[in-house]
This record gives sequence, structure tokens and C-alpha cells, in this order.
Amino acid sequence: MSVHHPDYTDLIRETPTDFSVHSRVYTDPAIFAAEMHNLFENGWCYVAHESEIEKPGDFRTSAIGRIPVIVSRGDDNQVYVNINACRHRGTLVCREERGNTRYFTCPYHGWSYHKDGKLNHITDRDNFPDGWGEDITGLIAAERVAVYRGMIFASFNKDVPEIEQYLGPLKTYVDYWFDHALNGTVKVLKPWRATYQGNWKYQLENSTDGWHARYVHISALKTISHYGTYASNTGWSGCTRGFDGGHGILERPRTDIPPDLQPDFEQFRLALCTHYGEERGNRMFVRRHITLFPNIQLMEFKLRVIQPVSVDRTIVYEFPVELEGTDAVFNKAIRTRLLKEISISSGSPVSGMVNADDVEIYARNQSGLASGQMEWIRLARGIHREVEERKHEWSGQDMDELPQRAIYREWARRMK
Repeated sequence: MSVHHPDYTDLIRETPTDFSVHSRVYTDPAIFAAEMHNLFENGWCYVAHESEIEKPGDFRTSAIGRIPVIVSRGDDNQVYVNINACRHRGTLVCREERGNTRYFTCPYHGWSYHKDGKLNHITDRDNFPDGWGEDITGLIAAERVAVYRGMIFASFNKDVPEIEQYLGPLKTYVDYWFDHALNGTVKVLKPWRATYQGNWKYQLENSTDGWHARYVHISALKTISHYGTYASNTGWSGCTRGFDGGHGILERPRTDIPPDLQPDFEQFRLALCTHYGEERGNRMFVRRHITLFPNIQLMEFKLRVIQPVSVDRTIVYEFPVELEGTDAVFNKAIRTRLLKEISISSGSPVSGMVNADDVEIYARNQSGLASGQMEWIRLARGIHREVEERKHEWSGQDMDELPQRAIYREWARRMK
């Protein structure tokens, strides 16, 4: 039987002076289902970090779109990604978020699987025909698994491009982010989490949106100003970047460090310059929000992971990181920065003072578009001044909607 695959590319309109996205992109359950297949299952999707599964038997449950998966380290020390569903009746094999195990055992009828997902045991074999189950090798494995800088990606598409091709020129900025650790590796700590009533792409867009803070976060900014930790967001310098592949960056100087932490951060900058050379060290010491399409964002010393649940419900995880091979003084300053409530958005947790404003806006967006009467949203700010800095990379001013346009150019390509 033939299957009809809708072409959703007419939902994105672009001219040299305008860029529009149809509201169905945020509200249509059929489009959401297609996104889960085309963008998440069929491309690279971030599922975990290597530091979460350091030893054989370590595991973490995660998801590729709406497919639950187990990310584990086998006895051979390799990383495995398998669908978290027993081959007998489809029951979730593992309910724990993380841990260490000898076997994964289904709670329904006791079937068990090795650390790498291979079948270990079918209970009551005597009650099945001779040879039954020989075709069941284990849990269903992802077609491809790749690791870059400790980030574990998986895909159910065997023809997905190599991971460095997927990153393209964004790789330079990803390396900057990880190289803040003087030995090049980070440890991911336990996450904060928040749920909001809105489409997953609102969070994807917002982390590289430099325009909204002066309006959405006005109360937080006034509080910050009152306590003397930051004067104003007006006049911030920086830029936005957009990349083929849907990736994007919001880039600004680190001018928002609380005064009590500024001496430690200045010493940190000098340490980077000593380790990497002054030019690279200063180039690295910039506050960047980096989006890796479709579901991970490298924020200020934390990983933000976007987990779609339904067309109008999303979970956001934020994993603080510890910089390995780096002076404990700097890590302490970073922890204080992340946990300090009177700080700008790159510092506070996902459930903190600033980000609470964002999830309120996402819910308002979803409510505003729910009727379908307003068909098009507009993402044209700065479209007339995009500059191609190098192949597959464009730059704009710090409040331009360039990263958002990059998202939907890739969205249109992949949803074709």
C-alpha cells in the first residue's frame, strides 16, 4: 500500500525582505507527528552525555522525539542506544532515570536483556514452540550512534550524515564551549526540569532570541538593577549567527557577571589565554547560546535539552556542567553563577526568576495561535542585513531573528 507524505514546505515563506511561518507549524498534531519522524528519528538527536554513563552497566533513560530509549555502556565499554520497550509486549523495560545494572529486566513477564540490549533470557521457554523467539536478538537498537565532545547522538536513519558534517562550521563554536574545560572535557550534573504548555519550537527559538529580554524580563531586569548586579540590557553588543542545518548562536560579551564573581571570572579569562593563547582565549571567553538542531542548546555552563511531549506540551531539562581539569575556584564561581537568583537569564535555572517569564510567554503564544485565525507569524527582523561570513554560516546583529530563520529553513528542507 502506498503512503502519502504531505509536503509542508508551503508553510514557510521567504522573500529577500520577509520571512513568515504558518501558525499550523505550532498547533497541528499531524505536523507534530511528522516532525518527530523527520526531524528527530530520521536525523541526529542528542540523547545523553558520556559522563552520565562512565562505567559498564551505567545507563540513562532518554528519548528520540517521542520514542523512549535507554542509553547504556556495555561490558565492552561502548555506548548503546536501544528502544526502551520489551520485545514481548512492548512494556517499558526501565523506569529509572539513571543507574547501574547487570541486566535490564521487564517488570511484566521477566524477560531480560544485557547491558548492550541483547536478549539475555525469555522466561518459561518450555511453554513456547521449539525454536520460538530465535529471531528476537534483543531490544531494538538505534541505526546510528555517534559521540562528539562527550555528547551522545542517535538516529534511526542509517544514512544520516557523519556527525561532523551535521555540525558543519558550528563545530568551531561547540569546541570553544567545551574548551572552557582546560582538559577539554566536562562532567554533566543532575538536571533541573520544567514543563510548559506550548510547542517545543518556542524554546528552540527563544534561547537565541536577543530581542525579547527587554520586554519579557523587564521585572527581572529591574530587580537586578535594584540590587546592583546589572545596570541595563540596553546597548548590549554582540551578534547572531545562523547555519545550514538549523543551528544558531546568540553571542554577547560576558558583561553580566555579578560583581562579587568578576575577579574570579577575570582570572578564568587569563587562564584560558595562558592555556590557548591570548587570541583564542579571548575569542572563547564570550557568552554564547548555541543551538544544535533540533533538541540541544549549549548555554552558559549548562546543557539545555528540549523534550517534545505533544504539539502543545514540552519538557525542558537543564544540566549544569563541571569543567574538568580546571581550577576548583573557577568551578565554584560557575556554580554560584548558575544558582544565583539575582542574575541574568544565562545564569538562573530553568525554574528560576528569569526563565519563568519565558515559559509564560510560550503558553501565551500557544493560546494566541490556537484558533488558527491568525495564519502567519513574521520573523523578518534583520533579514536585509544577513552576511555570509563563511560557507554555510551567516551573521547578523544581536537582536536579529537570523537564528530563527535558520531553524525554519532547515525545517522546510527536512519536512519536504
